[in-house]
Amino acid sequence: MVEGEAVEQVKRDAKTHLKENHTEDLITNLKEQYTNVPCQNKCGYTVPIGVENVAGIECPECGHDNFSPLLEQYIFWRIIESQ
Repeated sequence: MVEGEAVEQVKRDAKTHLKENHTEDLITNLKEQYTNVPCQNKCGYTVPIGVENVAGIECPECGHDNFSPLLEQYIFWRIIESQ
C-alpha cells in the first residue's frame, strides 16, 4: 500500500509511464468509455475522443490538451479499483 508523501510521486510516475508508453491504448480505452468530454480548459467545447482530425483529446476549439486531466482521473480510478 502506498501512503503519505509517496502517493503523489507514484501518481506522477504512473502518469509519465502511461503517457510515454501507452497513449494510444489509453485513448482507445477512454473512447470506449466516453464519446466526448467537456474541455478541461472550460472553453465550453465538448471534445470528441479519438475522432479523425482531432489529435488525441486536444480541444479543436481552444487547443487545450485534455489528455493529462483525463489521465489523472484514469489513474485515480485504477488506484481506487485496486484497493
